[in-house]
Amino acid sequence: MSDYYGEGGRLAASAQDILIKSAYKHDCEDADILLPGLHKADLAHAIMLIEQGIIPQESGAELIRGLLALEAISVAEFPIDPAYGDVYNSKDVALKKEIGEVAGWLHIGRPRREAVNIGYLISVREGLLRLASAVARLAVIMIAKAGQNTATIIPDFTYLHHAQPTSYGHYLMTFLYPLLRDQQRLMHAFDNINQSPAGSGSVNGSRLPLNRERLRELLGFAGIATHTRDAMWQIDTPIEAMGLLVSIMTNLSRMAEELQIWNTAEFNMVDLSDSLCRASVIMPQKKNPYPLAYVRGVASSLLGKLPSFAAYGKIASGNPDSRIFIYGELPRSLQKSIEAIDLMSAVIEGMEINGETTLQRVKAGFSYAADVAEFIVMEYRLDYRTAHNVVGAAVRSMIEMGLPGSDLTAEILDKAAMTVTGKTLNMDDKSLSELIKPESIVASRQTVGGAGNTQLKEMLAECGAQSEQFSGWIARQEKSCGLAVLDAAAAALMESSE
Repeated sequence: MSDYYGEGGRLAASAQDILIKSAYKHDCEDADILLPGLHKADLAHAIMLIEQGIIPQESGAELIRGLLALEAISVAEFPIDPAYGDVYNSKDVALKKEIGEVAGWLHIGRPRREAVNIGYLISVREGLLRLASAVARLAVIMIAKAGQNTATIIPDFTYLHHAQPTSYGHYLMTFLYPLLRDQQRLMHAFDNINQSPAGSGSVNGSRLPLNRERLRELLGFAGIATHTRDAMWQIDTPIEAMGLLVSIMTNLSRMAEELQIWNTAEFNMVDLSDSLCRASVIMPQKKNPYPLAYVRGVASSLLGKLPSFAAYGKIASGNPDSRIFIYGELPRSLQKSIEAIDLMSAVIEGMEINGETTLQRVKAGFSYAADVAEFIVMEYRLDYRTAHNVVGAAVRSMIEMGLPGSDLTAEILDKAAMTVTGKTLNMDDKSLSELIKPESIVASRQTVGGAGNTQLKEMLAECGAQSEQFSGWIARQEKSCGLAVLDAAAAALMESSE
């Protein structure tokens, strides 16, 4: 009998070279991703078939022995051959060489699609948990860094122009909160991936007494993908997972881009560790923040993949081209993201903020302007538009005179007020000087979510608590997704057959 599955039955010939060197070659390229989970899927299926009395006990024991022998072969050394079609068929050939025709029992009640799908799901499940750990590490580092810099004054920006003074700690939390929301998205995506399609049959179930609950238990899934045709391939789950990666990396890309600007000689606000930079080959003076560019590139790459995942999903159901490209692309995208997140963690942890420089930049600028306008409104009961014009006129006159923001005086403000309103404000210089101090401005932000110290500490505590809860969730999932039940069942069957 031919080793090419179906030849001598429905097929009168084995595959042509062109099929082997194109489609079948592609189907074998993801063996390193699919094979470990496929081993577990096959073992669970064989155990269930034996327990349900679907296959003879003696043949079942030999089948288990053969499967365990193949699992012991490293992925790098496993005999994958595109001539047989794909990873599943290559393993079938290897199993037949190991135990003979008894290998044929493994195919009852299960399509190739289900077995490979389970291998993919186990890989993605493990990848999502590694991603969760990377996200958790990054959140802890960001919380610590923000906590260390609650009093480090920097200019905040809109349009890359000075907006208002803030703290570096408050700025960092701009990217921490989306990361915490990504933790929620990650848990949801994981819950959807962690549903077992095992025992679905072909499309409409099976006449065999397949025990889907036992398969779920053996494979460590949290639940069963109930509807057998839906369980064939749930296209929304990889789209959701890729969307999650895009969300995480877009947030980090935005941060990386801002840090790269801040790292320039013109801004000189942050400095990256030498060990996380690389030199220019031709320009000796350069210290390039390469990780920041790399993180942005990963984000762009993943963003490009998201519409392709949606495109796979709109293919008519029951077709393999809805999944055969995702099998490799999603696990590899997960790994690429994990590496980029860990890289960003190292950047943030080792990055130095040039606090003296940033404070002087704030003092030299006019980012106190809104505070002065609001003070005028509250103290002198002018409407905000008028107060805005008064302060704006004062700033314009100082710029024309070449004065830094710290040189604002009550006289300059009174001249502007006289021009705009026909009246003076009669503020004293001492009060004005205290009003425009960057430290005073930041300390005044006591509304919920503001940069004031009390609010910042409350937010850090809240974020820390959520981060701890997420770490606890990771630990619980790692435990529940373990395959100890499967290994124990296989060992028991082998022992009973001796």
